[in-house]
Amino acid sequence: MEGASDMGGSGELPDSGGSFGPLVVAGQPPVFLRAAQVELPEESPDPVLLPTITLLERAAALGGDPDALPLPEGELLAGQYRLIRPLGYGGMGEVHLALDTKVDNREVAVKILHPQQAAAAAGALARERRALVDLGHDDIIRVFNYGHHPEVGDFLVLQYVDGLTLEEVRARAQVNPDEFGGGRFHEFVLAYGVRVLSALGYLHTHRPGKVYGDLKPDNVMHDGTTTKIIDVGSVRPANLPGHTTEGFCAPTVGPNGESTGQDDLFSLGETLRRLSGLGRSPEDLGELGCLDVLGRLDTPGAFPEADRMTAPPPRGLGLLSLARVLHRATRDKRAERFASAREMEEQLRGVFRELRSLRTGTETFEPSPLFLQSSYALDGALGSAPPLARWAAPDAPTVYAPPSPADVAQRLPVPRPDPYDDHHAQLSRLADAAPEALLQHTGDWRDSPEVHLLRCRLRLRVRGGGTGAAERELRSAEALIGPRRAPYDWRLDWHRGLLALGRDQVALARGHFDEVFAAIPGEYAPKLALGYCAERLGRWQEALTFHEAVRLRNPSLGSAAFGAARAHLALGGERALDEAVRALDAVPQHSRHRTAARTAAVRIGVEHVRTATQPEEVTERLREVLERLARLFHAHGLTDEQARVRMTTEVWEAVRGALTRGALDAPGLAALAAGADVRLALPSDEPGLRKDLSRLYLSLAHQAARSAAPADAAVAETLLDRAYEVRPLAFRHHRDSPWFGRRVADWLRTIARPASSGGNTRTARG
Repeated sequence: MEGASDMGGSGELPDSGGSFGPLVVAGQPPVFLRAAQVELPEESPDPVLLPTITLLERAAALGGDPDALPLPEGELLAGQYRLIRPLGYGGMGEVHLALDTKVDNREVAVKILHPQQAAAAAGALARERRALVDLGHDDIIRVFNYGHHPEVGDFLVLQYVDGLTLEEVRARAQVNPDEFGGGRFHEFVLAYGVRVLSALGYLHTHRPGKVYGDLKPDNVMHDGTTTKIIDVGSVRPANLPGHTTEGFCAPTVGPNGESTGQDDLFSLGETLRRLSGLGRSPEDLGELGCLDVLGRLDTPGAFPEADRMTAPPPRGLGLLSLARVLHRATRDKRAERFASAREMEEQLRGVFRELRSLRTGTETFEPSPLFLQSSYALDGALGSAPPLARWAAPDAPTVYAPPSPADVAQRLPVPRPDPYDDHHAQLSRLADAAPEALLQHTGDWRDSPEVHLLRCRLRLRVRGGGTGAAERELRSAEALIGPRRAPYDWRLDWHRGLLALGRDQVALARGHFDEVFAAIPGEYAPKLALGYCAERLGRWQEALTFHEAVRLRNPSLGSAAFGAARAHLALGGERALDEAVRALDAVPQHSRHRTAARTAAVRIGVEHVRTATQPEEVTERLREVLERLARLFHAHGLTDEQARVRMTTEVWEAVRGALTRGALDAPGLAALAAGADVRLALPSDEPGLRKDLSRLYLSLAHQAARSAAPADAAVAETLLDRAYEVRPLAFRHHRDSPWFGRRVADWLRTIARPASSGGNTRTARG
């Protein structure tokens, strides 16, 4: 009901009237809950979907005290409105249920202004009363009329709605969180925020710009499946005096309520914080959003703030993201808050997607408004067929090593160009071409922050270019942004983080990316960067927390899947291999990273076979590896023949290694070959396997001999030696061919000779 808007103004509630019940919660003032039914919506990625709340008895049907009415029974207000009963009162005036006798006796809410408000209604504020009638937004209660009656003074006639205020919703959820889906309640909190921000954005961009000025839980009503801002008496032009409520108004509000749009955002942030029960004040949010909290999330009793929340806390990183988005809204300085309702809405939507994905384990994807999706998987070569050098370096680093900081600096997601930058149109059309070419292409462009930030990234990608030139470009961008805005521009911190990675200063990069996470907590890119930094710093549980939050929200993002896989394997445990492969398998078929993810799953299985000792486990893992290899070749996109040969060689080596150490016997090999995809042509006995491996090594030697990489010349000889070593002994070769070793050596010399121009002759042993 509209009158509930004013109950919070004086801290009082209407009498119970038989439909209200007092509810006492430990540590909280008594709250009167009305009988209502809450029906949860189906699971949906829609960030504005709310439960259906049905009051079991409408306030209009309740009895009231006719003696409390300001007019004698039968007298119409302004000759049109019949007052029925009081609904509530507060800082702006008394609210009564009434019938509009000139419009089909429709129910309306009449707000009779306090005398001081009536006195102020002359002049400019009188014009504002007229302007309220022109407001038209679905989440703002309609103002039908305004007027003056000699016996009561000035009044407003408003749309009558009957629902629960957000304060009543909070009280219900605290007593029975399951009524709102348990931890799902926090997603509804964000949905309230997104809806209210739509209304605030409408007011802030109105001509002239207006503010609401007095946002609080009692002034927002959940009506059925929608929301309504129900007290419009505080709406006024920005920076003019008006009504506010202590505890919800920003510290930057003037002594007489002079407010800006960013002050409204503060009030909304505090409203959402109270709803979620996160901390005791806005000051607590900074501590709750600290990265150190990640180490305490899974420790029982180590996080008492979560126990005081209205509903069970969000899972994993969701708690930090929720704390950070509310902290950004409720900072003391306006410049540190969100700049606009739209900016805050984007971040609330992002945090909503994260919370939902962490709770359900399902994708909640929406394109990022601030970052382009990277085409790189950040797989550290795990998602590629093994390089030829692997056969020349038996002590090579583990295939599970993360990519180098310099590689990550070049391949993290790229921020979308600022739409207000002078070169936005040109920058939006640029292809991801060679950095040297792009530097030339933009060389004569007029300076702008985005141009310098682009050049900063390009300098980091130039081979052998160093980081000095990139740092100079970043300083130029900062100078153009200016000292007033630069301290609050997350783009600068993002590029500082890239620069630190380029210099292998991972701890420093982590600090910069943490600042970006604080500024845009709904975005996945800073979490991806922080997950990588945690890997390099050996903070594996933290790395897993970040990567899982990104991976579940957008499974197509291969970088998060590879990061999660590495973290699972580093943390170890009985299920580490299965969890790592599960993360890679979740990369969907339509993702550009699906082939890399399926390749990595095969290679992880091969590594496990090499270290496993129990015959049953080895057999089971080999069967799985062979199934995955067949799907990789014929369903998951690995069509490059040279890569296929390298992958087949690695798997065949794992099979032979199991035979050699006794973890697989001859019948077991025959059974594997019989059960494998016939297109793989796995030999069924050890001589056949050795013969096939010899053939594969020769094919790899051919690849190495033709390679442009100088180091691969030695690899060709090593592979040739392996071909000799593994081939089964035989008394005869084909009578039409010369001795095997001589034939292969002559062949390698022949194909290597055309590539030896310039005196760089490659040879192979005869």
